[in-house]
Amino acid sequence: MNKSRRKLPDRTLLPSTIKIGVFEYQLQHWDPEEADEKECLGLCDRFNFIIYVRTDLPDSAFAETLEHEINHACWHAAALKSRAAEETVVNRLTPVLIMARRDNREIYSWIDRAIAQKE
Repeated sequence: MNKSRRKLPDRTLLPSTIKIGVFEYQLQHWDPEEADEKECLGLCDRFNFIIYVRTDLPDSAFAETLEHEINHACWHAAALKSRAAEETVVNRLTPVLIMARRDNREIYSWIDRAIAQKE
């Protein structure tokens, strides 16, 4: 039995601003050739507040990459260091991740729908 998948909203119509703590990142749909030069699927530029995700990914991979880069932005917003202890990481990241979900409902709703799809 072949169930037809519900089409996701066009990801290019996602909000261009992602609020992470006190920061506002711009979502950039990244040209695959530029991404190949960096050998990345996505990138969180915490100095210029830009989150890049390559455009040639299927929706589920785009969603996972976007979430991954948002988590990098949350790490920066929580002012974590690379050697932070597990409990410190969890304590600091939890409220920032919750705020990110609260402040970016449309983006997280899209991510939730994309990862629910089977590709």
